[in-house]
Amino acid sequence: MDDFNAFKSSFKGDIVTPDDPDYQKAISRWAVNAQRRAKVVAFVKNAVDVGLAIAYARTSGLPIAIRGGGHSPAAASSSEGGLVIDLSRYLNEARVDPEKQVVYVGGGALWDVVDSEAIKHGLATVGGTVNHTGVGGLVLGGGYGWLSPEHGLAIDNLVQATVVTADGSVLTASDAENQDLFFGIRGGGCNFGVVTEFVLRLHPQRRTVYAGILVLRPPSLEKLVGVTSAWFEGAGEKESMIQIMTMGPDGQ
Repeated sequence: MDDFNAFKSSFKGDIVTPDDPDYQKAISRWAVNAQRRAKVVAFVKNAVDVGLAIAYARTSGLPIAIRGGGHSPAAASSSEGGLVIDLSRYLNEARVDPEKQVVYVGGGALWDVVDSEAIKHGLATVGGTVNHTGVGGLVLGGGYGWLSPEHGLAIDNLVQATVVTADGSVLTASDAENQDLFFGIRGGGCNFGVVTEFVLRLHPQRRTVYAGILVLRPPSLEKLVGVTSAWFEGAGEKESMIQIMTMGPDGQ
């Protein structure tokens, strides 16, 4: 208890435990099956808070999970009986530098924040195929989006990251600093640290695009494959398509 009280007294953000009235909201996730009953949820305000949370979890023997957007159906952002470092409450903004054509994004931001800020300057980066997912999970997981045919994966557009490592160090990772760490977070797996800020490369983008959704029944599958193959042969860098197969309300 002394360790927990010391942690609370130095922590700038919000700490939620099962006894708090907002606990259920703190552990809720986009996918209900991904919800876990954490012992502590730490809504961090800055990188120092992240370091404090890691230190407390280590001394208390608690497993750690990181929540950015909370969209993982595999419960990657939840921890049963552990400590959740939640970036979504305070580290959720995006700031655009139109001259450098980059955007500075908090580790807990959603893609709609990035898209909305960037397009004000006629710019965009490679985000997800829907805008209510978290930036952190998508970028560090590779990240395929509508702009990928022209600009690659989301991770290819990562210029710099602020990372809090297991010993509480706050490091800048880029091509110029901590290159090994920068290499690691761009496809080397997880557990290198907690990214509190991403710097992403932006590209010119017009506000309106030609897009839409087609819903087809099973008998159309063979023709759909043929049309898709024909389209793919001549598809350009500014074209993209995603196909999803699912069961309709009628069971077909």
